Amino acid sequence: MSVNDSNFDFEYSFDYYAFLEEVYAFDTPPEVTVSLGVLFMFLIIAGNLWVIIAVFRQPKLRKTATNIFIVSLSVSDLLLAVVFVPFHIGAFAYGMETSNKAVCNITAYLHWAAQCGTTFSLLCIGVDRFRAIVQPLRPKLTLQHAAIGCVLVWVCALGYSCGKFATVGIVSRNDTIYIEQGNDTITAHSMYHFCYVTDFEVDKILRIFDFLVMYAIPLVILATLYSIMVFTLWFSKAPTNSGNRSKRKAIKMLSFVVLQFAITWLPINVIQMYYAWTVDFPLNPFLWSIVPSNLCVFILMCNSWINPILYAYFNESFRKEFRKLFPCFYKCKGSKVSAEGSSMTGDDANSTTRAGGRTGVSMISSTVT
Repeated sequence: MSVNDSNFDFEYSFDYYAFLEEVYAFDTPPEVTVSLGVLFMFLIIAGNLWVIIAVFRQPKLRKTATNIFIVSLSVSDLLLAVVFVPFHIGAFAYGMETSNKAVCNITAYLHWAAQCGTTFSLLCIGVDRFRAIVQPLRPKLTLQHAAIGCVLVWVCALGYSCGKFATVGIVSRNDTIYIEQGNDTITAHSMYHFCYVTDFEVDKILRIFDFLVMYAIPLVILATLYSIMVFTLWFSKAPTNSGNRSKRKAIKMLSFVVLQFAITWLPINVIQMYYAWTVDFPLNPFLWSIVPSNLCVFILMCNSWINPILYAYFNESFRKEFRKLFPCFYKCKGSKVSAEGSSMTGDDANSTTRAGGRTGVSMISSTVT
């Protein structure tokens, strides 16, 4: 088999392989990696598919720009689950090798495009909510605006991710082991092919751009937008107790949006910068193991299954569609909510009666949640 991208030839002493035994002792058991990977993949696919189906089934959900951006967010999270999670399980649980350059490059490219799509879609949702809460007198974003925004999101995501083609490829590693047996020295060779960074200098530069474009700058923008929204809601007047409850709920929701993005995306960005820029790794078995990377990846995956809950399930319109799709879910819980038909339930009738007297804060709350 001929692999031309890169060839690494290492000659290890016996002591080094003893150190590797300590490293392997820290490694995540394959069963844990597979179990968490399959669980997260199921949660991501189920949650985001539900969001997409709900929007396409319900005309009311298709009328707002926010929900169009939420669909874009769900598409990027689905792409992450379908493309990246299986590759991660194979590489981290079983040390899967590959000598197919196309598979390697496309997987890395789509993985990065999915991450970019998620970040840029979150920015669009933040801008749309900002206009609804802080600038309610300005015209709302139309579906045409949302469509243009989604196109820009994916053009930028797919375009930016092209850098992966220049830094990722197939790497061949030839391990030579010398084993002393009496007066004889036995030499053993092992050749491995795997998908890895091939241009470390360019990769270092791209890691800085990744940190800025996909985390630091979006986090600053989101924190600024949502802080202004929280400030606006905090000092808004609610004449009723229900209005105050809606305001508190909206403030908690907005704060959690920024917090969960900051927490779930920080570890993977930190460890990527560390591995890219640390030349001499400390001889620490834990840092050499796959545990830190594995942990950071699974924390990042949490973002993709939290998003449908955070952006969709807390929205009343989405919950109604969920009841239609899964009526048995509520019946099994003993809920009094039944599948909606042509007639309106008592709660819906009461909410319609109160619609005329809905306060400004509750209107904002419905936009936020």
